[in-house]
Amino acid sequence: MSEISEISVTAGKGAITGNGGTAGSGMRLELDCAGYTYQAGTHFAVQALDPVSLKIEPGERVAIAGPVGSGKSTLLQMLAGVQEPTTGKVFHDGREITHRNQPRVGSIGLAFQSPENCLFEKTVFDDVAFGPRRLGLDSPEIKRRVEEALAATGLDPTAFGSRSPFSLSTGEQRRVALAGVLAMEPRALLLDEPTAHLDPATRRDLIDRLVRLNNDTGVMLVIVGHDMDELARFSGRLVVIDSGRKVADGPAAEILTDPARLAGYGLDSPGTVQVCELLAEAMGRPLDPVLDESRLVEMLAGIMDERAAR
Repeated sequence: MSEISEISVTAGKGAITGNGGTAGSGMRLELDCAGYTYQAGTHFAVQALDPVSLKIEPGERVAIAGPVGSGKSTLLQMLAGVQEPTTGKVFHDGREITHRNQPRVGSIGLAFQSPENCLFEKTVFDDVAFGPRRLGLDSPEIKRRVEEALAATGLDPTAFGSRSPFSLSTGEQRRVALAGVLAMEPRALLLDEPTAHLDPATRRDLIDRLVRLNNDTGVMLVIVGHDMDELARFSGRLVVIDSGRKVADGPAAEILTDPARLAGYGLDSPGTVQVCELLAEAMGRPLDPVLDESRLVEMLAGIMDERAAR
């Protein structure tokens, strides 16, 4: 962990900001015309994010997508209260968040990109327990939180707890880092490209676990990403950022099944939608695009039955 204060536990593996919250207890995040300019007021000023207004309700599962350099990570950090906007305001449950009025400890869990790079304790258990210990929790509560957090990320506490985090694979380290955030039991969990550099099977498993976490606990989940297949599996709502502007915000199923719209934002369609496009072209008739792989299989089976019946 690189920095410790009364109001935050910060590390390359993430940040917990704000007085202990209970997962699923409900939290509302809001940006009110919030924008960000790097080196504001100088000749080197760069507008990273135009003023954005955005409300995320308790328990929502939201994905933020956009091309590289579009301002997604800046938006996520402003939502978390880690980066104060240069214009506009940030609110947590109606309470304005500034450098002087920071989030309540434990209310927000933020994991930056490649959080595994700053694992530092001798054992996995101690790394995950670091945040809860800073909250002054007793040993039984710390043990409970660590074991539940590891299990939630797919790591057996008995098998992994005593191991060195440096002996693990990148995917396992990423899970340990995420468990360290989960062990604080935040009311909102914000993740910046949580599956980056992981193999396909691990990526899919982690996304599925995040969806289950949201369904089981009601904790708000917001992730930044640009893999449309992952976002199709994860999100109920999709926000698209392009060149520092919010260009789309709505049901993920609606936006992700509109290839022309996504192309206009410099984004690819999910694989299932691309297959539907190819099928429609080959058959010479329109097909409704689908996001669910099982529905795509059913569609293909139906097309094959049609052809066999001719």
